[in-house]
Amino acid sequence: MQKPQRAHMHPHEEDSNRRLRKFFLLSSSISFIVILSLSGTGIFLAFKNYIHNEAESSAVRISEALLEQGRLDLIHRDAQGNARLGLEPENFQKFDRRLRETLRALDVPKIKIFTAEKTILYSTERAIIGRLDSENKKLEQALEGKIYSQFETEGEFWDLEDEQRFDVDIVETYIPISDENGRMIGAYEIYLDVSRYQHDVIHFVIFSLAIITAVLAVIFLIIYAQLRKATGIIHCKTEQIKVLSGLLPICSFCKKIRDEDGNWEMLEEYISSHSESEFSHSFCPECVAKHYPELGLSEKNYT
Repeated sequence: MQKPQRAHMHPHEEDSNRRLRKFFLLSSSISFIVILSLSGTGIFLAFKNYIHNEAESSAVRISEALLEQGRLDLIHRDAQGNARLGLEPENFQKFDRRLRETLRALDVPKIKIFTAEKTILYSTERAIIGRLDSENKKLEQALEGKIYSQFETEGEFWDLEDEQRFDVDIVETYIPISDENGRMIGAYEIYLDVSRYQHDVIHFVIFSLAIITAVLAVIFLIIYAQLRKATGIIHCKTEQIKVLSGLLPICSFCKKIRDEDGNWEMLEEYISSHSESEFSHSFCPECVAKHYPELGLSEKNYT
């Protein structure tokens, strides 16, 4: 039996399908950009926070090691027996040399040591030693016993070699120094250079976005292919509905139907050729009673 052939798409319907595909491509592109932007930002912030936390933990460990190493030079007792931070002038060169060697080994480019009165007792930037940093809110938190850490980019930075550097990514951490009774007697300010980690993070973000882009591209291509297939099926079904709807020219006697070419076809053939329907023949109760009365079957008891 002849099956329906795929009808040509009407120009209006073709434009509608084209607009649908364009809308899908546009919305997919916007979604693509939004997903990549949010993913890239999220990955970058997550790793930046990880670097920050790791640098803060490292600064705390470094401060504990430095305090243990320099305890004899830094911690003194006043007349009342209270611990205080101090650095004797005759011990400064020895202390500075030993501390710088330790800082180089730990890859720490800069450090400050504050007294409880907010005076800079020691710094690898020698020009600021002895200054009072009274407006430093971060230092105030450290002198209250709290660790304060922040990530920032220093526009101008002096390292251990007294060399000026620019636009350095650092994690600046303030760590309190307490005596055996828990009383705050000073604070460390430790700088850790994380510029090289920033570059690693950027490379990782780029690599991650490349993978996400490839996965999204495959997903969108699959969805687009399914969309094209679905619009084709919808078009085919719509054409069948159009053919079997409206006024059909049918013969009043033989019930043949005239097709679009002017040919008369049996009702079964016409419907079968214009749809996916197939026919199986039987008898209704009325026709059995009328045409085969000898069987003695009525409409009531015919099954």
